[in-house]
Amino acid sequence: MPPGDRLTVLYDADCGVCTMTARMLHALDRRRRLDLSPLQGFTPEAPGDPVRADLAERLHVRDACGRWASGGGAVLRIMAAVPILAPLSMLGRLPGAGRAVDAGYRWVAAHRDGIGRRLGVDRCRIDPARLTD
Repeated sequence: MPPGDRLTVLYDADCGVCTMTARMLHALDRRRRLDLSPLQGFTPEAPGDPVRADLAERLHVRDACGRWASGGGAVLRIMAAVPILAPLSMLGRLPGAGRAVDAGYRWVAAHRDGIGRRLGVDRCRIDPARLTD
């Protein structure tokens, strides 16, 4: 990712795990390449922008050119933007690793309510049963 590029990260502010993750990313993002924004304030404006229901189902990021990534792909884009996480992003781009990243993302998303309970953060309002496809 070129140094001047920024990435908009839309996270669920009603989810304790999502909010905690956004705070951790903010702390790691020393170069301020991530614009962390609650999905609840996003208004689709351009063709191809995801609607609120899609945003609530998966993590979404948008780059400066308006390209979207979601789920595991969004995780890889975020990691590429944060220098301390960039080596993990490179590993995630090895042949076949993308499937593992996406599967890991889906598992965390489907279990974020329990993860949040264990971490002592607020419960997610999204029904985890809807995230297991």
